[in-house]
Amino acid sequence: MAFFSPESKLYKAISFIGNLLALNGCWLLFSLPLVSVGASTVAAYSVAFKLIEGKEGYIFRDFLKAFKENWKHGTILWIITAVAVYGFYLDIQILQKGEPGIPVIVISIVAFVAIVFALVYAYPLSARYENKVLNHIRNSFLLCFAHLGKTLVLMLILVLEIGILLWNIHTLIFIVIIGPGLLVYTTAGTARKIFALNDEKNKSA
Repeated sequence: MAFFSPESKLYKAISFIGNLLALNGCWLLFSLPLVSVGASTVAAYSVAFKLIEGKEGYIFRDFLKAFKENWKHGTILWIITAVAVYGFYLDIQILQKGEPGIPVIVISIVAFVAIVFALVYAYPLSARYENKVLNHIRNSFLLCFAHLGKTLVLMLILVLEIGILLWNIHTLIFIVIIGPGLLVYTTAGTARKIFALNDEKNKSA
């Protein structure tokens, strides 16, 4: 039947949902020991890139391979992320308990944006390229400014997705079922376009 043809929209939709569920399940499974969240996230981006590019494969097998290959970089990235998030959490606590002036508030906002920009593409970069972790963080920061429009649109989409997942008590279940996988897939889509543009620019330079 046409509905079940590999080229039909229904088939593609079902395939997408199935892949998203599998990707999310792998991320949750390999993130259970919290220390492995970084490696799991890098592996998720590696698989997401393949899915977006239409490269057929076995999601679990590809995820496991990428997880093993990126264990070190992913773990270092995760430690840096955890420290940055905790530092920002302490900053918020200080702001709430005190009476911060405008300069302090501005500095806190700038620090938050800097952290987001430094990390948003760091995990996808680690999944895509061989490089030092600090270089991935630096390149993530630079790519955000070089492609500010695309990055801001990505941030908006991610905020909307998170808002929908947190909409009410009934939607919270989807945070577990597809949440992390959806955010990774969305970010990977934008990152892939930006990386392609950057690679083309470097070739012509």
